[in-house]
Amino acid sequence: MGWFGRKRRDDGGYRDNAALSGFGGYEPSDAPKFPSAGYGKTDPAPGAAEPEPQPDPMRQTLTPAQLKRRPPGKVNLRLAKAVPIVILIGVFGYNVFSANSHRSARTDDTPRAPYTYQPDPRVVVPPVVAGWQSVAGKDGSYAYDVPPSWEPAPTTLHGWDPIAGSPGINLTTSAFLGRHSCEEDPVGQIGGAGFTTEKTDDPAEAARKAVTDLGISGYTGQGAPAAKVTPGAPEKTQVKIENGTREGTLVVAEVTPSNAPCQPRSVLAGALALAAGEKSAVLVAYSEQGRPGSASRDDLVRILRSYRAVPAVDRSTTTPPPTTR
Repeated sequence: MGWFGRKRRDDGGYRDNAALSGFGGYEPSDAPKFPSAGYGKTDPAPGAAEPEPQPDPMRQTLTPAQLKRRPPGKVNLRLAKAVPIVILIGVFGYNVFSANSHRSARTDDTPRAPYTYQPDPRVVVPPVVAGWQSVAGKDGSYAYDVPPSWEPAPTTLHGWDPIAGSPGINLTTSAFLGRHSCEEDPVGQIGGAGFTTEKTDDPAEAARKAVTDLGISGYTGQGAPAAKVTPGAPEKTQVKIENGTREGTLVVAEVTPSNAPCQPRSVLAGALALAAGEKSAVLVAYSEQGRPGSASRDDLVRILRSYRAVPAVDRSTTTPPPTTR
């Protein structure tokens, strides 16, 4: 998705919608219950044509001597017309550039009234892995689990922009491991997880593409050769659905970063794909290796194998407490 618009992992090609107001809780509108992503773009409406400038009768009919004899209030007629334009530009910049400017311009010390924000209710589901936490989709119809050291962020979409040489990837219903743990990569993390979709009904192909896209997009530095991604052999696995199970495919890849921030030694990226019509729904989990708190291959596989449909009877709704600022 292009709305985050940064270039590459080492200068923020990483995207996280939770950092932008107006995107919290966003999930792609065409998401199957095992999710998807789709985005669009509209062209701006054409503006009205600028009127052609008209000749100035004052400049045509008055001589320099006549201009000197004019009353002072009329000499600055054109300047007087320009002043409102300058004021408008100033007001526009004043409003755009921050509330700090607004506060500094106040002539009184009246405190701002506190603002209370009430988050929307959210669906929660029980974990199936003992001692872990669940991460549920918006309506609770699907979920996966993560270890206690991970941070569930089900209303967050994160990923990397597609740019030259990098395919990009978007992950919804996210969870994170070790966020903000490296000064060189302030928007990154040790690991993460989330859902995406691939335009193929072959789960093995979908899983391989997902781990390859993540490895190249997330771990190739600016101007560097593409990170090396080596997917392992696909493994068949069973995914729980309401009336039984369906067969999915799990792939784990080893990623050798290429000039990536914080210089991780290596990365493991896994994906579990499940055919959904003409597409495949894919859960992706990844972690840098060799850093304190890194997730092991076994943990990533357990995260992926916890991917499931959740019966309505196992879903409940909770309302987070309000916050006042």
